[in-house]
Amino acid sequence: MNHNINLRSFLIALGIALCLLAVYEWYFRSVEHWAPGYDNNAELWALWRGKVETLSSDDVVILGSSRGHFDINIHLWDSITGHRPVMLAIPGGSPYYTFEDIVERSTFRGLIVLSTAPGLFYTLGTSGGALWVKSDMVDYYYKQTYAQKFSYWVYQWIDPWFAYTDPDINLRSLINRLPFPNRDSVENGVVWPPMVRMDRYRGIRMIPEMETDTALQGRQTRIWDRPEWKNEFADSADVIINHYVSLAKKLQAKGGRVAFIRPPVTGQYLKHEPEMYPRAQYWDRMLRESGCKGYHFQDYPETRDMVPPEWSHLNRRDADIYTRTIIALLQKDQIITTK
Repeated sequence: MNHNINLRSFLIALGIALCLLAVYEWYFRSVEHWAPGYDNNAELWALWRGKVETLSSDDVVILGSSRGHFDINIHLWDSITGHRPVMLAIPGGSPYYTFEDIVERSTFRGLIVLSTAPGLFYTLGTSGGALWVKSDMVDYYYKQTYAQKFSYWVYQWIDPWFAYTDPDINLRSLINRLPFPNRDSVENGVVWPPMVRMDRYRGIRMIPEMETDTALQGRQTRIWDRPEWKNEFADSADVIINHYVSLAKKLQAKGGRVAFIRPPVTGQYLKHEPEMYPRAQYWDRMLRESGCKGYHFQDYPETRDMVPPEWSHLNRRDADIYTRTIIALLQKDQIITTK
């Protein structure tokens, strides 16, 4: 008798949960900026980091932060060159340790495209933007258990198809969006507007709403427009640049190549970044000392006047133009070949 009651209670609870989930899915699919996509998590990054060990000298790995991640269309790259880049750029993170990991702990001897966003790129390995990448991504790749791998293998069949798993609109995110007023010394956390969708290859495209919705763009630029713009690591420029230069030379000695890219920006980034990171002292010096090619957006008519909708990342049309431009420059310098 008790067994029947427990089963009935379970079925009732399951039915209620499924009804609530169905309503949740219907609502957010109809009113939010939602489309199928993958969560940009450590598990998916580790999956593609593992692919690096099998790549040939003709293959490409992209490292950097969000500009390198958002502004390069890896599928367009594949259609032109015959090689889809392995996308290992990490939004909000420094490539300080990902570059070190690929050069010193892998057998890769192809091309690394290293994207520079000065505020994240020219930081020490002791900074937050580098340390969390090391602990949450690089170290996770080496420490990941078989159980974790299996769990993600199951999850990846669920993740892209359900709104309730979306990090922008899952229950935790919605709770964080509640407009509680600041009190005493407690301030509300930053709520990021939806900006992009990512596929299983870690390819990213800006959503149409961010391209056209000035309210969304304004929410994002208010996050970017911090009250004080400064280079916190100006006194450590030698250490930082030497780190990248030495790694580039190590990869070159193994038969690999490095190409630096500087994606387009506008707004406050275009105003402040040249002041904080003078080109001659950072970009030009790094290219000169490493002996690598570099492609700065301001040097080419196709890219110098691009206007990212929220100052820092390209819309889909410009990302495609930027991708084609970088490929053409790499071909011209005989760094890559086409199919």
